[in-house]
Parts: sequence; C-alpha cells; structure tokens
Amino acid sequence: MNELDPSERLVIWSFRRWVLGLKQNTAAHWDFVWNEFARQLGSQDGREALSGFACMVKALQCNARRRIHYHQPCCPALGADEVSIACLVAACQNGQLGLARSLAQWLVKPDGSDEMITAATRLAEGMQSRGLVFPERCGAPAMPPMTEHVPQAVAALH
Repeated sequence: MNELDPSERLVIWSFRRWVLGLKQNTAAHWDFVWNEFARQLGSQDGREALSGFACMVKALQCNARRRIHYHQPCCPALGADEVSIACLVAACQNGQLGLARSLAQWLVKPDGSDEMITAATRLAEGMQSRGLVFPERCGAPAMPPMTEHVPQAVAALH
C-alpha cells in the first residue's frame, strides 16, 4: 500500500472499509470513507465521487462473478481483486475503455459490466477534478522478451 499513488490508496483503502461496513453492518466504516473523500476532494466533489464509488461497490456486490477477495484496511498487501478495482478506475480516468471493459467483465457478470464502468467513471472523474490522477500502470506495453536466463524466484504469499 505504501508504494501506491494517493489515488490508488484512496480507492483500495475505501473499498476495504466499505466492504467491512457491509460485512459488519456498521456505518462507522462508511463514515471513515466519507470523511476521507471529503478531506481529499472537498465536500461537494467528494460527495459526487463517493456516490460513484458506492454505485461501483453496489454493482460489484449485485453482479460479482465469484467471491471477491479483499484485505483488512490496515494490511500492507494487495489482492488481485483490489488491484483490478483500482485499475478499473484508472482505466476509466485514462480513457482506456477496452481495458475498463475487460476488467469489469473479470469482476462482474456481463449484465453488470456497464453499470460497473459507469460508476467507476463517475468516481474517476470526481477524483480527477480535484487532482487525484491515477498513474498509467495498467495496460502498459508488454516488456520485450528476456534474452538471458533468470533463476526462478521464490515468493512469499500473504
């Protein structure tokens, strides 16, 4: 999480808090998210962006293809679904509709992908209007093939 851009951190942290609020049926988590949106985006822009965010989570909740995995708000690790959500918002902000559609279809059933993209775009536009711009990490050109042998790495999974 520490290596992420502030825009990415906001989306992932907010997603974790929001889902925790749904799971525990505790509005305090949603209040934390609202306060952070208002702090970073201002009251009016924060409200619009938060509305897009809430609609995006609702689209995911109602149309998920499978169980969506997430970490606790304080966890420094990232899960594939969390990265996909941040990349979806980034793709919407950067005008990468093909990538946005692919990510939405990875997360939700076909009937929910347009709703997911529309909500993610509202969130992305609200964030961009206040200078929270996503870096272009997703959809970057592929690396050229390696010419030398690299020993197999051992990875620790969280």
